[in-house]
Amino acid sequence: MPIVEEYLPEGAGKSMDFVYKSAKQRLSPRDVEFIAEYSGLPVYVKGPQCREDVERSLAAGASGIWVTNHGGRQIDGGPASFDSLQEVAEAVDKRVPIVFDSGVRRGQHVFKALASGADLVAIGRPVIYGLALGGSVGVRQVFEHLNAELKTVMQLSGTQTIEDVKHFKLRHNPYNPSFPVDSRDLKLY
Repeated sequence: MPIVEEYLPEGAGKSMDFVYKSAKQRLSPRDVEFIAEYSGLPVYVKGPQCREDVERSLAAGASGIWVTNHGGRQIDGGPASFDSLQEVAEAVDKRVPIVFDSGVRRGQHVFKALASGADLVAIGRPVIYGLALGGSVGVRQVFEHLNAELKTVMQLSGTQTIEDVKHFKLRHNPYNPSFPVDSRDLKLY
């Protein structure tokens, strides 16, 4: 991958800042239209966090929406992906698939994302850690562990299928002392 080679010590030795600065900084709906037309492939727009972002993306021909805050390190103080998921899901209104990522570390996180409107949950860092620690076996173990946790949460919540999970209603837990309300306050009931 040329972009990775740019910042490897044995490559050009450039910093990640250089790589980011050399990439196009202003993507627009016209870019989505162009990529979809040129490639003929489904194009998912990654990063919409509100209704307006969704409508702009879909009008430009997006085939799916990817809800993320890109690891949460790019914009300090930006919203957590989970806090944007429900608004995005309501705006999408099942017109296209929704992928969710950012901070997924447990089966319960997968359950909450699916119950809040995601069609697919992407796993990033845990898989990278599994790969670093155990190669392909480590990656498989990460997915097996998340799957086992998800099955347990599904059993405890009385859901039999992923479709049941998607119709499950989360509610705010008023007894949680953390305030203001954030995604960690949502309990399974």
